Amino acid sequence: MVAFLGIIGLAFGLIAEPIATAQSGQAPTYTSLRAFNIPNGYVRHGGGWARLDDIYQHSPEWARADATWAVVPGLAGNCVSLESRNFKRHYLRHQNGRLRLDGFQDSRGFREDATFCQVSGLADPNAVSLRSFQFGNAFLRHAGGQVYLADNDNSPLFRADATFRTSSPLISGVFYNSLLDRGADPTMVRHNNVYYLLQGDQYNGNDLVIRKSGSVEGLRDAPPIILWRHPQCPAIACTEVWAPELQRIRNQWWIFFTGASDNGNGRSHRMFALRGRTDDPSGPYDYLGEQRLPDGQWAIDGVWFEKDGQGYYAWSGWDRDYGNANEVQHLYVARMHDPMTPAGPRVKISSPTQRWETRPNHANVLLNEGPQPIMGPQNQLFMTFSANASWTDDYCIGLLTLNGSPTEPSAWSKSGDCVFAGQDSTIAPGHNGFIQVNGRWWITYHARQHPGTGWMGRSVRLQPLSFNGAGQPIFGTAVSAHQPVPLP
Repeated sequence: MVAFLGIIGLAFGLIAEPIATAQSGQAPTYTSLRAFNIPNGYVRHGGGWARLDDIYQHSPEWARADATWAVVPGLAGNCVSLESRNFKRHYLRHQNGRLRLDGFQDSRGFREDATFCQVSGLADPNAVSLRSFQFGNAFLRHAGGQVYLADNDNSPLFRADATFRTSSPLISGVFYNSLLDRGADPTMVRHNNVYYLLQGDQYNGNDLVIRKSGSVEGLRDAPPIILWRHPQCPAIACTEVWAPELQRIRNQWWIFFTGASDNGNGRSHRMFALRGRTDDPSGPYDYLGEQRLPDGQWAIDGVWFEKDGQGYYAWSGWDRDYGNANEVQHLYVARMHDPMTPAGPRVKISSPTQRWETRPNHANVLLNEGPQPIMGPQNQLFMTFSANASWTDDYCIGLLTLNGSPTEPSAWSKSGDCVFAGQDSTIAPGHNGFIQVNGRWWITYHARQHPGTGWMGRSVRLQPLSFNGAGQPIFGTAVSAHQPVPLP
């Protein structure tokens, strides 16, 4: 049996193990393609083109990543496609006789150009050749260091140039952001060795949607499971369903989310809750309605935390109803009996006052939002939050440090700048969460790959964080979309 077939599946009646479909929620299968007649020559992308280069295990990480491919079901509906390991949603395709790497285009032509069918190697039946989905006698071949699509002339040289050996991926044990190409305000948990990623927002039609997988990479293709459907407007929580939080509180799963009823000026945003019926984070859940927070004012981005055995709730809100949505957002904390019942008044712990968190924007919005607590290794509580308008490139993450009671405003001290800001293809990181895997903390967040793309340009990211000797979190730099991150 051809080695490539044994790895990835089927091609025109040559049956091997079933291919892992995009709906499986499993991590993709990766491989590297080595030329049959050049011992260390691997198919890689470079400068947007496919080429054949000598690559070794000691070659730079970026070169080995360029020569590693995810084998996915054929975009044309049959055979296979080869997706770049380090450029998500970019595929090997032919165009005018050359092989190149292009971002996905939802057209029949692109899908067919990027689909290839595997057959036994033209020069060796134990290797593999890749035939064009569209042209029955055209095969991938290398020549002069480039990779082409050419008609088989059945010469010994052509057969050798069009034959490849598969190998273990030249780079492994890593993943590349983003986890989801479209998404915002991520919340992720790991339970019984399964990862769960919960989403709301406009990407999911204002419903609450969860994905689950045994690996972080598998989340990208995991099927969305609808946990809660929004009611038709007019109704409370019928629109602008944002920033759900999935939390395990006293051995029970809870989801808190923002919702609105007015589909317009934003004055009706409040917090709502779901409570799980079982130990499964993917449901089912009971809808409990609005959380009756102290003062009953505008509220978004709520999250539960505990300190010294006492429950608290933090959120972003207005100090009063100003009659429009362009008012200052502050961070509040309240002591709680349980997730639905306050045990005291709300207390303002942070307002946007420093220069780094008051960058100008066209709507004149000043905000602190998305509070996220994390307990340090020395039992000190920290709380990240997002500042500046979320649709601008200035959006970033700041940090509050607690020294005292959570409901004592003076006990919270604020960082003097962003502690986690953007760079290159990771622009405006914000609205983060935290997940602990095997004793190590990771930060989830959304960011944009291109400047000026606003809310619709956001994608979901994940990377590790650390703590220094004093027990303070060190976030580092938001990694670029093509930088490898060690798997959790």
